[in-house]
Amino acid sequence: MSAETENPAVVDAQASAATRARNELARLVSYLVFGGIAVFCAWRASSLPASRWEPLGAGSFPKLVFIVLAVLCLFAVLRSLVEIHRNGGMPEAVYAFGRWLRIRRVSFAIYGLLVVYLAVLPVLGFSLATFGFLLVTQLLIAGVTRKTVIQSIIAALVFSFGLNALFADVFNVFLPRGVLIAF
Repeated sequence: MSAETENPAVVDAQASAATRARNELARLVSYLVFGGIAVFCAWRASSLPASRWEPLGAGSFPKLVFIVLAVLCLFAVLRSLVEIHRNGGMPEAVYAFGRWLRIRRVSFAIYGLLVVYLAVLPVLGFSLATFGFLLVTQLLIAGVTRKTVIQSIIAALVFSFGLNALFADVFNVFLPRGVLIAF
């Protein structure tokens, strides 16, 4: 072994550079996402109807705000790229970011399930969409064994169909019914 790999200060500096590179890559991704959303919102703001009383139109101010936000995100992206290069380059940052994502994969899977749940809620209705979401989420968190499957099915039934019945029968409030299946 070389003296550099045995020196705790060198190892600490390398780990710290990898952490900085990973954090900077996460910022880079967020800047790209926010910049893309800002460009989309600026495009949507340009389609707002014109006003008879305003020469610039109703969408001029939102469009200006979103364009400024997109330009600021572009500058932030460039700064992040410089910081990533300074802290070991893109391969080190991608490797560290990949490790970070693997550690948090269940959290990201649950966020993805939430997006799917919100997308299918109008189609399937509250009871079925919630049952599926709760069942899969609980199994992701607890793992798949016979005991957890039975517990997850019972909990999903109670908190989907049971909650729907409670709101409909007791509170006289109807949760969203699906287009395909009206439970």
